[in-house]
Amino acid sequence: MKSLHKIHIVTAVFLSAAFLFAGCGTDAAGSMQEGADAAGSMQEGAAAREEIPDKEGMAGKQEPGAIPDKKSTADEHNPVPEETQDNDAAGGQSMEKTQQPAREAERYGEVLAQFRDMVQNDFYASLRDSDDFDSSFGEYIGIEIRHRRQDIYYALYDIDANGTMELVIAARENGISGPWYYDLYGYDGTDVVSIFPEMEFGYRTNFKLYENGVIGVTYSSSAAESGTDFYRIGSDGVTPELTASFASAGHLEGEQPVFIYTHNGNEISEEEYNAGIQGHKAVLTEESDWTRIL
Repeated sequence: MKSLHKIHIVTAVFLSAAFLFAGCGTDAAGSMQEGADAAGSMQEGAAAREEIPDKEGMAGKQEPGAIPDKKSTADEHNPVPEETQDNDAAGGQSMEKTQQPAREAERYGEVLAQFRDMVQNDFYASLRDSDDFDSSFGEYIGIEIRHRRQDIYYALYDIDANGTMELVIAARENGISGPWYYDLYGYDGTDVVSIFPEMEFGYRTNFKLYENGVIGVTYSSSAAESGTDFYRIGSDGVTPELTASFASAGHLEGEQPVFIYTHNGNEISEEEYNAGIQGHKAVLTEESDWTRIL
């Protein structure tokens, strides 16, 4: 995916300018709406990304999987929120149900500890102009998430229904819709493993979880090139397997932008492109239990 971006970057810049000049930008963007929705929304808030957001609650009703309007009950030394550690004395719930998330969170303890250190050290902002800045972050912290102060959250979700929960890291900036999913980790029976080790999620590339174990990765390199790839986690519990790929690429014919849509490399119509993407986006029926990292 990254190599495709590099090949077309010069063409993409030229096309973007040409689309605006020709007055066709609105139609072209509409054609690509489903392929570039995540990246487009992020660009709207780009001007606010260097600002230090207020640490406010997230008010309002949330969609399934959205970050709730509450702060974590996790304390400084324990990544597991108190609500997952309570026993069943009051509510009659089984101990197994409440203890499982606690055990899963402990499995990802080193990952959560590194994100907690980042938050508690103000994203190492005081070292931003020094040679020690990048080395201050733990190995599990991606490039995109470390450059903006924002509220960091995690959730545990058994994406592939194999009995082992995956760890999702997300963030939300004040005044910008979200959350943006930044990292996804699994457990291979011995070690914690990044599900997408070759990808940097954030500004141009983002992922979202859907029903039936589907993970949608949406990317956009420019106004002329975008797409969505759909994955499932393989039988080893950590390897993503591509199940469907939808891409849109534009070029100029004279002053008129023309877009080509593909599914798994085969050309399709715009209508088939949009319907194909939507057909994979079954909304999660079970909400994720987000915990804020403090």
